[in-house]
Amino acid sequence: MLALSDIFNQQKRPWRILTIFLSALIYSSYSTAQSDYPNRPVKIVVPFGAGGMSDGLTRLFAKELSNKLGQPFVLDFKPGAATNIGAAAVFNSPSDGYTLFVSTMASNALNKWTYKKLAFDPDAFSNVGIMGVVTSFVVVRPESPFKSVEDLIRAAKANPQGLSYGTHGAGGPNHMITELFRSQSGIQQLVHVPYKGPESHVDLMAGRIDFMIDGAAINLVQSGKLRAIAVTYPRRWPTQPNIPTMAEQGYPQVTLSAFFGLCAPPNTPASILEKLNAVMRDVARNPDIEKALLSTNIMPMAATRQETTDFIKQQSEKWGPILKSLNISFD
Repeated sequence: MLALSDIFNQQKRPWRILTIFLSALIYSSYSTAQSDYPNRPVKIVVPFGAGGMSDGLTRLFAKELSNKLGQPFVLDFKPGAATNIGAAAVFNSPSDGYTLFVSTMASNALNKWTYKKLAFDPDAFSNVGIMGVVTSFVVVRPESPFKSVEDLIRAAKANPQGLSYGTHGAGGPNHMITELFRSQSGIQQLVHVPYKGPESHVDLMAGRIDFMIDGAAINLVQSGKLRAIAVTYPRRWPTQPNIPTMAEQGYPQVTLSAFFGLCAPPNTPASILEKLNAVMRDVARNPDIEKALLSTNIMPMAATRQETTDFIKQQSEKWGPILKSLNISFD
């Protein structure tokens, strides 16, 4: 004799079979969608305006990704709020691999320490890889009396109003590294002049600001329009071996290894991330591309996804206490 529970279970069996069938069908379609990724254009959100270092670097990788994966990788510029606008847009996008973000020192390592509220969790992004690492140079105009870091410090301490320095926006890496320099050197006051683009270089060359600690400005150093008195990398930069480090001039803590990478929204499938990472590492290992990147003072890094995550975490943990001690915060 069948118990009521047996009858109930028998009645449920067709529904169980249908549920299993539908689940298998959905999983098969999902797996197929991942395996043929990408099957339509992919958008890469750049959190800066067009024309800068991140633009050229991302275009190079986008071209190689397009060539190797057979679909267009299209740049979408969303500047503003020290990269937070672009980061939030990608963070809240579908986790399907068709919207990527140019991860940066600001968006993925610094801003969580300096902004009271963020519309995204920097640690929850799905990291893909690193396109390149850049550093900054202490730059002045060619006729500046500052021949060394000590010259700059003496002048800043002697000026009650403080020397002026330019950045590409409050809260960004060149703002933070300059404030760290001020703190480490004992300078009481510097005047921060934030810019939204290359106007900072124009004003520096014109003498409207006194100095910058910036990476992109090295192109103007190479052309003789600016002069570099120090590099903030832990060792001398490969393409500029004659520029002394901050450590060599007595400030070993004033170092910066900013990065440009690619990441995706949280919970993006690992198979998609691995496919993208494999192409990125191939690009970074290409001797011609390596030479091209170094010519623009970008050091390629063929990092795995885990190495990328570890590197970003290391940078964040380094800067967190520094930023807290400097008491820098934004609404």
